Amino acid sequence: MASVYKRKSSPYWQIRYVDRNGREKSISSKLTDKRAAKRDAEALEQRERRIRQGLISPAEVEAAKAVSVHVREHVDAFIEEDRRRGVSARRIQLKQSQLARFVEAEGITSIGQIDGDLIKRHMRWLVEQGVPVDRDGRSVRLRESGMEDGEPMPRRQLSPASANEFRTTAMRFLNWLVEARRLAVHPCPGRAVPKMNAELDRKRRRAAMTPDQVERLLQVADRHGRGEVYRVALLTGLRRKELQSLRWNEVRLEDATPSIHLRAEATKAKRMDVIPLHPAAAKVLASIQHPGIKPTDPVFGSVPSVQVLYRDLEEAGIQGRDGRNAVPSPSGEVIDFHSFRMTLATTLANQGVNALHLKRIMRHASIATTDRHYAGMNLADLSRAFASAQVVYTEVSTPSARTRAGRCKPVRRSGPPTQTAPRSEAESGARLGDPVRGGASKRVKGLEPSTFTLAT
Repeated sequence: MASVYKRKSSPYWQIRYVDRNGREKSISSKLTDKRAAKRDAEALEQRERRIRQGLISPAEVEAAKAVSVHVREHVDAFIEEDRRRGVSARRIQLKQSQLARFVEAEGITSIGQIDGDLIKRHMRWLVEQGVPVDRDGRSVRLRESGMEDGEPMPRRQLSPASANEFRTTAMRFLNWLVEARRLAVHPCPGRAVPKMNAELDRKRRRAAMTPDQVERLLQVADRHGRGEVYRVALLTGLRRKELQSLRWNEVRLEDATPSIHLRAEATKAKRMDVIPLHPAAAKVLASIQHPGIKPTDPVFGSVPSVQVLYRDLEEAGIQGRDGRNAVPSPSGEVIDFHSFRMTLATTLANQGVNALHLKRIMRHASIATTDRHYAGMNLADLSRAFASAQVVYTEVSTPSARTRAGRCKPVRRSGPPTQTAPRSEAESGARLGDPVRGGASKRVKGLEPSTFTLAT
């Protein structure tokens, strides 16, 4: 039976109880009222007894405590866990803004309120209502969206792809809550919250550059002293952050196979990656490697921002600008720094590089990612590949007779039919016709089906 007692050194009542393992323990009640401490003691021992009897699980007990804590404390703990794991600052900032907007827009105070219907409703809200934006076009928090004179701030509707990004963040947050025993049961496991079809209303489509556009951009970049950075980006597929953090001790120009050995903390996937260097890329890097450079020095003193790239693209007559944003092409596509990776992947795919090799060069975990987002071959590329293929047709023999509808008449033979035993069970089935295929295996003697093969 639980009991309470007091120590001379503390103003609080102490609770003595039997825990789930049958051991006697003592803790402070943090209460100065004996009756309240006695009630807490009885509730504590009853909870431990139910756990010992298997009526409730320890996870349910921990989850019950977590539900009483404000949701923002859980969000802060989730973000702090990402920081310890080495997630990039940009990704952390995105997660923070997504979850903060979710909590504020839906009026969430406890993690127990979050379920699949709430996530789906917020996804629809992002697409239909949008988020408030400031004068620079950046999204702001909801409580900062009102102006002093009462004029509402403009809103920007997000694409289904952006809503799907929020869904990913919300599901990871819930998964973490379950793993950390802050939720006993996942409120929407599996595919309870389906993704939106991002192809129906994609606000931004990234495009690969054509050879002519690459040449014009490099001419502009050379005039401003940025040609080496753009060339290395186009020839290696390195992301902008990876170019910024690239050090000379990661560049192996003297090896038998020149390569770049990226540090795990510098890559998007947080893993060590080795990239083979194209001879042209090795030549560019060798031209900027001077005596006296320390191994830990950055390869590039500065990497152009996206805004600088937009100015270069505008100067080259490739793409216009509207303030901080790029003006999409008539087909709705834009070119940004990440388009350099798409350009490399598309060029290699057009030149027949093996799909597995292409995946490794782009450092993707799945070849589907390379195919869907990076090897952006357009209609002209596919047309050239198709036209260069050799199409060989087998000749079709003339049947002995045809009906007016174009169907073949069976050829009548004189004399009794010759009966031969089938060589195998499969042959026997082929002669009789497969009932599942509706007898499609029957053929008229003297007529072979027309076939064609592509020989590249």
